[in-house]
Amino acid sequence: MIVRRIVHALGLPSAFGARVVAASARLAWDVLTPGSASVPAFVRVPLRCRSELEVTAIANMVTLTPGTVTVAIRMDPPTLWVYGMYASDEAELREGVRAMEDRLLAVTRADGAPARPGNGEGRRR
Repeated sequence: MIVRRIVHALGLPSAFGARVVAASARLAWDVLTPGSASVPAFVRVPLRCRSELEVTAIANMVTLTPGTVTVAIRMDPPTLWVYGMYASDEAELREGVRAMEDRLLAVTRADGAPARPGNGEGRRR
């Protein structure tokens, strides 16, 4: 179990770094080419995070990713409101935040990320 958490702890920065690089490239391409591919949207993302550390970490990860920003946080129940510059599909933006949350919870919780509510799907790590 401890080995699994260490592996996830080492994988989190690289996965987040890859997300930042991809988002930076998308933003740079949009800035350097004529026109704009921006499709802005606000989405509400219910979280499985429970501690202030987990909620703060995921909110910061969203904000540090180019093209997205955490607009508001509610702790009871834990919820983020996220603005995305390239949110042509709101479900895809929401899924991106949930994927980051999966990786974060795999590190912060001994039993891994809990199942996602509503659809029973969640990556147990």
